[in-house]
Amino acid sequence: MAMSGPKSGGGDDPMPVAEINVTPLVDVMLVLLIIFMVTAPIMMSQLPITLPKASIVPSDVHKDPIIVSIDPQGNYSIDLGEGKVEGVTYDALPTRLAELAKQDPTNLVYVKAGRQTMYGKVVELLAVVGSAGFDKVSVKADLGGGGDAPPSVP
Repeated sequence: MAMSGPKSGGGDDPMPVAEINVTPLVDVMLVLLIIFMVTAPIMMSQLPITLPKASIVPSDVHKDPIIVSIDPQGNYSIDLGEGKVEGVTYDALPTRLAELAKQDPTNLVYVKAGRQTMYGKVVELLAVVGSAGFDKVSVKADLGGGGDAPPSVP
């Protein structure tokens, strides 16, 4: 028993033993070991993420993004910023975007479409812009003007 030991004086009360009971410590350590053994493989099966490279030198030059637009009639245009807008056909679009990507592949490209534009056309346009060689492509909604206004709620 844990309470047995030499008797103090003439009484019947035994002296407490000054030893550490390691059974609870072993139980806790085994539980922690099992938890780590179960969670370690789960931590290794995450999706690989490519983090962007950080630049030490800040860029003072602000570049206007390129905006590639499609209207509901299927007309394409490229807005290069500073009021430079080019109307292009769908066949000439990949070639023109590839030329722009060769100049600066890190430039931001917005794909802009209104509410009336068919979803499939927007997806095709996103694929063309992505295959042209741009690193950053985003979607921009055109909510203003004409039939693109949201419906009124009574």
